[in-house]
Amino acid sequence: MLGSFIVVTGGDSRYCPLIHELITSLRALKPAAECPIGVVDAGLTPEQITGLKAQGAAVVTPPWPVSIPAHRLRNRIHLKANLAKLHLPTYFPGYDTVIWIDADAWVQDWEAVEMLRRGAALNRFAIVAQFGRFSETELRLDWLFGRFARVRSILYKNSSRAGLDTAECRALATRPTLNAGAYALKADAPHWEAFQRWQKRVLRKGRLFTSDQLAMAGAIYLDGLPVELLPEWCNYIGPWRFNPDRRELVEYFLPNRRLGIVHMAGEDAMRADPAVLRPVLDMQDRPHQLSLRYPAWEVSAVEQVAEAV
Repeated sequence: MLGSFIVVTGGDSRYCPLIHELITSLRALKPAAECPIGVVDAGLTPEQITGLKAQGAAVVTPPWPVSIPAHRLRNRIHLKANLAKLHLPTYFPGYDTVIWIDADAWVQDWEAVEMLRRGAALNRFAIVAQFGRFSETELRLDWLFGRFARVRSILYKNSSRAGLDTAECRALATRPTLNAGAYALKADAPHWEAFQRWQKRVLRKGRLFTSDQLAMAGAIYLDGLPVELLPEWCNYIGPWRFNPDRRELVEYFLPNRRLGIVHMAGEDAMRADPAVLRPVLDMQDRPHQLSLRYPAWEVSAVEQVAEAV
């Protein structure tokens, strides 16, 4: 039995249109009775909160879970959503499982949500790791001289900046980053306490924005808490491919499975403006100009390969 669950997202006033799109994508797949939705208010306007509640979302305006000096916050209230991600059972009690999905993502295939729930039901942290056949590189290196190089992985840089000791930094150096944009965990899992303990530690010196991923890495890779690594289509960040016959985004390589969660990480211009398009190849490598936002797309490009022929 998978038990009850809630899907939670969050953000500020700039991200509110994306939050609406994520909720709309969920509602297109499941009614409110079958998919409760929560929103962490990290700078929404009163009017926006009213609109989200009208969509059936439970909106919570939490306090800062960790005390951060004002000179470090620099009025970046949106970072409250990042910090709150490690405290979700406190803000949304009464559910067996809590699922987080970033606001700059949306759900194309409900099976991704089911995979997250199944992973959490195993008493593991269900999440996608950023490595494998869709990654251009497994590890960044700065070559110094000869065969000697300096590791430049995300976890190594962030753990060093956060002041973790040498052994901890080295243990994290070659580990894949856990993509905190979508994950699931039982509300009573011991991971939450470990996340919060690591969060307090890494925030003493480390970056606020990436503190959630580093805290997760500490709990999973250093504390050894159980994890269930899900396939990339459960939280996909590219490269992109389009199936024009079914009008859906799919994995770039075979078997070109339909994407479950479309995550627009790094698509800054598109997140700010739904009119922004980008080239996306279809199954025959023909380019289309698409928006990755939901509701998905209007194909506006001429198939340039045919023209070239």
